[in-house]
Amino acid sequence: MNNKGAFFLKLGVTLIALIFIIYQTYSIVYKPVTTATALYYNTYDGIEINGYFVREETIIDYNITGTERYVAKEGEKISKGGTIAEVYSTSEIAETYAILERLSEEIEVLESINSVSDPSSVDLATLSNRIKRSYINFLSFKDTGRFGNLDAYLSELLMQLNKKQILTGEVLDFDDLLNSLKKEMASLKKGLQAPLTKVTAPVSGFFIHQTDGLEKILTFDELSKIDESIFDKISTAKPNSAFGKIVSSQNFYILAQMNGDDYLNFSVGDSLDLRTPFVGSENLKATVYAINVSEDKNSATVVLACQTMNGQFATVRSAPLTIVTEEYEGIRISNKAVHYSEGVPGVYVVQGSIVKFKPIEIVHRTETFTLCKKSEDGNNASIVLYDEVIEKGKNLYDGKFIG
Repeated sequence: MNNKGAFFLKLGVTLIALIFIIYQTYSIVYKPVTTATALYYNTYDGIEINGYFVREETIIDYNITGTERYVAKEGEKISKGGTIAEVYSTSEIAETYAILERLSEEIEVLESINSVSDPSSVDLATLSNRIKRSYINFLSFKDTGRFGNLDAYLSELLMQLNKKQILTGEVLDFDDLLNSLKKEMASLKKGLQAPLTKVTAPVSGFFIHQTDGLEKILTFDELSKIDESIFDKISTAKPNSAFGKIVSSQNFYILAQMNGDDYLNFSVGDSLDLRTPFVGSENLKATVYAINVSEDKNSATVVLACQTMNGQFATVRSAPLTIVTEEYEGIRISNKAVHYSEGVPGVYVVQGSIVKFKPIEIVHRTETFTLCKKSEDGNNASIVLYDEVIEKGKNLYDGKFIG
């Protein structure tokens, strides 16, 4: 074979190899359809309001001579006579007590971790899921901007991480660290002066460190007659120098200003569900207590009564809320996946290598997704959970083979 023939042979082999590589790459990268798994979802429609919380609040006035250290945490429920704070003669002594409290908490956590006598009895996958949940809870609570209970979420996360270190053999135990912390505690306690006095709770309830000046403006009095002038008072209120306050009743009210299109949807005595921004909070149950219409009837001050006070509701004065007017549930699919066959809405799903058209019953639709009624009898002819629904594909039809 001459040089020219060898050249063309090599060129042909190279082209065949290149075509093969391109084909294999195309086969891997190209997908004739794009699918998404059909999952359960619930959502709601509602009226957005900015609610102001009206609570039974007891202001704590206390003249401090010395340095105080709060013992009760923000939003913590405390009994009448329980210790809110301790007062010390110097700031150095207060700081030492704060360090002792932190050391005590660390020791308690480490002793709890060390109590795992048989690491093999703890499921590592379960522990990893707990770590993930603790981390998500920590981030979610941090993003709310309320840091009162952030330490609790962080402590839980650290404890789970340290447990994993023992289970995976990264460390054998925390005995050396425990002994070191206990020695540090013993050293700090030597010659430490006792508190000068204690500040105690005058009533039972949820303790809040600061006041906002609305404690004597937003009261239970005259709620049935309250009008929109209250919002001017709210905007001009100034915090006072009180030591703190206690929210002392499970009953509380929410004030909101609504326009005519909204307040006309309700009547006094109606039972409502409210969605809140608080982490882990269920729907808040409320009753319409009063609807005080303005003179021009274009708006109204609406008062909602609630009976589920907790540490979160006690720590904030106002929050964005949604009055739920309608709730929906079903299988969520993208609007891009909805097709019509002879006027019947449906979706194309992948079953093995075959495309199948399944009719759907639309429960609710938004700009981006559609909720479909879930098949109650398991009839595979209609959409069911975990179907692979086609969101993108060309020339789709029932029975099409996609390989």
